[in-house]
Amino acid sequence: MRNYRWDLEAQDDAGQWSRQDGAPMPNPLEYDGPPQQAASHLRDVFVRTLARPAPGPRAIKVRLWEGHSVGEPQAESEWSRE
Repeated sequence: MRNYRWDLEAQDDAGQWSRQDGAPMPNPLEYDGPPQQAASHLRDVFVRTLARPAPGPRAIKVRLWEGHSVGEPQAESEWSRE
């Protein structure tokens, strides 16, 4: 298993971005797969959990690093309801 550190930001309906806490996923995340696959997995989990109660965020961004969150992320994944 690999250990990935991640960062999540969500955009509200006013267009403001804010950093979100790690619920419901541990940080670092243990995931058996490459960085982009792990980032996409986190994105899918956050889209499902943050969409309740509706309408949820307008967009989310997930950045992911293997090991320590230093330097440029190794993978990124985004979602938008637009």
